[in-house]
Amino acid sequence: MTSEPTTASPTGASALLAPALRTDAVSVVYTTFEDTLEASRIAADLAHAMQVPLRVVHFRTVPRQVPVDQPDGLSPVETEAFVGRLRQEGITTARVRVYLCRDETRTIPFAFRPHSIVVIGGRRSWWPTRAERWRRALEEAGHFVVFVDSSEHQEPAHA
Repeated sequence: MTSEPTTASPTGASALLAPALRTDAVSVVYTTFEDTLEASRIAADLAHAMQVPLRVVHFRTVPRQVPVDQPDGLSPVETEAFVGRLRQEGITTARVRVYLCRDETRTIPFAFRPHSIVVIGGRRSWWPTRAERWRRALEEAGHFVVFVDSSEHQEPAHA
């Protein structure tokens, strides 16, 4: 039995103006440990509302001197610390995918279907950050990107 992609569409009069948005999953691109966790919280709620799976994707660049299929160590998303934090947040059904590559942006078509929903955590800055460059590359590839500015989502410190 195969499942059809979920459609999220507005109801009422606005339904006539807005196209339906279909996706087979909501994906989170790994940027940093904390920023990715913040993006995963938002993405998990979105995936739940759309009734699709959540994927955490890490594009792991391997240096040219190392065979691409034999990188050193683990990806941060494969560590027990990361998986444990996801579980603490109540995110128990996320799938993790690691793409070993030489060029991250050239790997985008292999990781996502056309017009995918991708969530990225990061911080906005006067200078382009890595997360903002990811956002731009994914949008240029035709994906729908939700940028989660983790500096706006920090809980106040209690003394």
